[in-house]
Amino acid sequence: MMGLISLSWALTSNAFLVMGDMPYTPIDEINLAPVGVLGSKITTTEHAFLLHVGDIKPGAEPCTNELLTKNKQLLTSLTHKPFIYTPGDNEWTDCDRKNLTPRYDELERLVFLKSLMYDSSYLEKAKQLEKFQRQASMIENARWQFADVEFMTLHIAGTHNGRRQILNSDKQLAYQQADARDANNLRWLAQADPSATGYVIAFQADIYTHKTDQPACSAERPQACDGFKVYRDALHEFANKVKKPVLVIHGDTGPYCQQPLSSNLTRLNVPGDYMVSDIAKVALVQQNATVTWQISSLKSGQALERQCR
Repeated sequence: MMGLISLSWALTSNAFLVMGDMPYTPIDEINLAPVGVLGSKITTTEHAFLLHVGDIKPGAEPCTNELLTKNKQLLTSLTHKPFIYTPGDNEWTDCDRKNLTPRYDELERLVFLKSLMYDSSYLEKAKQLEKFQRQASMIENARWQFADVEFMTLHIAGTHNGRRQILNSDKQLAYQQADARDANNLRWLAQADPSATGYVIAFQADIYTHKTDQPACSAERPQACDGFKVYRDALHEFANKVKKPVLVIHGDTGPYCQQPLSSNLTRLNVPGDYMVSDIAKVALVQQNATVTWQISSLKSGQALERQCR
């Protein structure tokens, strides 16, 4: 199936690195240090950019300015190449958990997070990517091209994209913002470049493991709904429409695995989340005007063979 074919390295290949759910533990911080197993591997591994799919801190630690700033500095120091980030739930939607001290209004944390992560330094590096642009209505959504493949980020966070566990914020305002995120994300997906040879779409939430039997969320049905159904449906329709390889990348849950979802749609659950302190290396292999993905562990160099359940 597309995305899982093993091809010769004699073919043209280009690589990028992707991580998520990290740093969570002291082990992660040791591994990501300049002399650590991951920090040193990043330095010696050719890559066009480093993509982080969210959760830059564990959910059990409070979302203080100091912790978010410290982890941002660690992550952005890992590479001299562009660093691209899309928000995770641990940085904002989960900041109101009852077991945290201090607790925050999650909507306030999102405002702070965006001001922290998407500063002038971030933008200066990101603009080195071919055709880089941000969505005017939601600046955390980005798109760029690499090796004739179009990449895009969508802001899809856990807790069903901020629709559940609203414990310290105005619920109606939270639902309104979730509706706006859905509209912006779907608009961004629809604006994909039809001339690309393939597409890589990255976000934080595991929309596949956390699916429910409930109907899709909407402005008319903000509760008792599946906040991820609209995205599963949209990505399936997108892959059917473009008829080109599509790789969906997310974090949020423990397994480091890949799964073919259709003949041209594959998902990658990146390593992280306490269980696997590692980073994925993804090589884009071009052959006969199409692209396939070769996914391997940065730490060991071994190809990813585990299939998601």
